Amino acid sequence: MFPHKTWWSAAAALILGFAPSVPALALEPFTHVVIDPGHGGKDPGSHAYGLVEKNLTLDLAHRLQRILTSKGITTTLTRTTDEFISLENRAKMADSSAKTIFISLHFNAHTDRSISGTETLYWPGSAKGRELASYIQSELGRRLVTRNRGFKPGRLKVLEETKCTAALVECGFISNRWESQRCGAEWFRQILAEEIAQGILRYREG
Repeated sequence: MFPHKTWWSAAAALILGFAPSVPALALEPFTHVVIDPGHGGKDPGSHAYGLVEKNLTLDLAHRLQRILTSKGITTTLTRTTDEFISLENRAKMADSSAKTIFISLHFNAHTDRSISGTETLYWPGSAKGRELASYIQSELGRRLVTRNRGFKPGRLKVLEETKCTAALVECGFISNRWESQRCGAEWFRQILAEEIAQGILRYREG
C-alpha cells in the first residue's frame, strides 16, 4: 500500500496491541472466495528496492487461487493481468454472488524503513470481518519469522465498499530492506499463500 496510509497503523498497534483470538461466531458457510490483487495498471502501489507492489500481489493471488481451488473452493480474481480496476468495481465483483468472502492482498511501505511485519485489516464494526482477519493473521505468524502487527480495524475504501465478509492482508513492508528481499522471493510468497489459505479454511470451519 502507499506510505501515507500506514501512519495510523503504528498508532493503532500501540493502542490495540495484539488482540486475542475472538470467539467463534455463528457463520453461514461460504463457497466462493474473491481474491483481490491490490493495485494494477496505472496504480503501481508501493515500490522499493526494485519491487513493485502490483506485481507481487498478482503473483500471490495466483498462488492463493491454486491452493483454494485444490481444496474445492471456487475463486475469482479481481484482475488476472496488470490492469487497473477501480475499488468500486472490485467490491462489486465481491458482492455479485452469495456465500462469498473477499480477500484483498497488499504489501506495505513506510517512510521509516525500520518498520516491518504483517497485519490483517477488517472494516470497523464487522464481527465476521474481524474473525476472518484474526484467523488469517494467526496463521501468518506460524511459519514466517517476522513481526506480528496483529489484526485491527481499518477504514479503507475497498473494505467500506464491500458488503460481504472481507479482510485486507498486508504481507510485509517492501520499504524494509530485509523484508523486501523476502517479499521478492518466490518461496516467501508461496508460504504467504499457504498461510492465508489456512486462515481462510479455519474461518470456514468456524
